Amino acid sequence: MVGGENEVTNKSFCKRECDIIVNQHRLRFRFTYGPKKGYIFPLSLNIIFNSVRSTIVFLFCFIAHLGYAQVPVSKEVLLTNNVFDDRYPSYSKDGKTIVFESNRDGNWEIYLMDSNGENQTRLTFNNANDRRPCWHPDGNRILFESDRAGRNHLYVYHLKSKEIEKIPTPKDGEPVFASYSPDGQTIAFSLKVSAETSDLILLDMNSRSTPSKKLIANGFRNFYPKWSPDSKTIVFFSRMDTENQIDEVYTINISTGQTARVTQSDKHSFCPSFSQDGKRLAFVNGMEKIRPELFVIDVNGGNLKQLTYNLDGDTLPCWSMDDKKILFTGFRKGSFQICEIQLNP
Repeated sequence: MVGGENEVTNKSFCKRECDIIVNQHRLRFRFTYGPKKGYIFPLSLNIIFNSVRSTIVFLFCFIAHLGYAQVPVSKEVLLTNNVFDDRYPSYSKDGKTIVFESNRDGNWEIYLMDSNGENQTRLTFNNANDRRPCWHPDGNRILFESDRAGRNHLYVYHLKSKEIEKIPTPKDGEPVFASYSPDGQTIAFSLKVSAETSDLILLDMNSRSTPSKKLIANGFRNFYPKWSPDSKTIVFFSRMDTENQIDEVYTINISTGQTARVTQSDKHSFCPSFSQDGKRLAFVNGMEKIRPELFVIDVNGGNLKQLTYNLDGDTLPCWSMDDKKILFTGFRKGSFQICEIQLNP
């Protein structure tokens, strides 16, 4: 099962069977429907061939866990399609351009493409890894992280001049998952201190001589800070309440420092992002050996809905400026690709 709801009773179940004939092979699917409408679990798959029946018992949930409401979406659009990895996409403010990272040329570099996937253009050229790009609100700058100096640092690529500017950050860790505030005045990022510890940091871009502010420093993993549209709240994922075992989604009020837990799950919930109206969050749920899927939830933790049901994993969701589309990274045919789905009314 997916997400925070993990209890199913064993009463009031009803069974259904269906046979599908394919090239004279009969495949018999036997499902169990739970007492809460929509739970679907196969007890077994019986294969009948030449009067020999073999039973394969599935130990995992098949088809879907429809206990969650589904968001109606249109057919997925594959914006990149190659044997290399394309990841971490986001829309420009006008929605016309997408920035992303790719290893198609031998190492991770930053690329741009039109919103329909055309005119894919490489921006950075070096032997290091340039990763996790993020738009500045003015659309003329791109924030990214790179190990070109031997360890991770933050840099800004200026699209008009093609100059690259290094951003000073604390020296007691490596900055990752950086993002601009909606007004472009502040950068939020995770400062990775160790494998099990990362702090959330705020950096004032107008007063870089001022020491950066530690928003969260609790000795746990705190990653992927993303801003609310009004710049008052940051959403992130953390293991602060799970003994550093399970990632959950949280929000933090920047002024008060008060945190609120959004997700309650027995699987990792991670990579959250605010909708443009500030009312919803898109995030990922899954475990190391279970494919991750995309979900949407209200900021207060209610109204959980599943977005994707794919054979391969989906991650890194990003909302369009009109909240009508979700851009994300999907594992397709052996590599990561940039995908898009439209949210139907």
